[in-house]
Amino acid sequence: MARGLKPRTPFAERLIAARGGMTRSEMADRLSCPLTTVAGWERGVSFPPPEILVCLSDLLQVSLDWLIAGRAVPLGGEVPRGRLVDEDLMGRICENIQILADEEGILLGPRQYGRLAACVYADLMEVFAGVEERRLGLRALLPQIRRDILRTGNS
Repeated sequence: MARGLKPRTPFAERLIAARGGMTRSEMADRLSCPLTTVAGWERGVSFPPPEILVCLSDLLQVSLDWLIAGRAVPLGGEVPRGRLVDEDLMGRICENIQILADEEGILLGPRQYGRLAACVYADLMEVFAGVEERRLGLRALLPQIRRDILRTGNS
């Protein structure tokens, strides 16, 4: 009998809830990743990379917004049209956070990573109206994101 996992983060709790009746092993197989990797996400000791977040969202049929930040309607609920996550934008945000964190040699924890990605996404959605404007806005925010990463890494 497998030992139960104790999630340390809200992301880990949401991931376990979204998995529902699917076993960890089934999820790992469907994502083509090691079972220990999935267990790390569910314990909250690691965080999936952007491309896996998108796969998780598709596989578990939950929004990225809910999975990462706990916003919107989870499992089985209807998400209002205006609240759907722009997956391309979220992917770009996550990629940029990862690049900047790697450049600074800072390993962000799952909660820090998720919080930063959700905040940047929310800011871009609030301030910029169109897709192209948001992409440009993300480029403009990169220096601030780097400062946030440095601040997070030094705390």
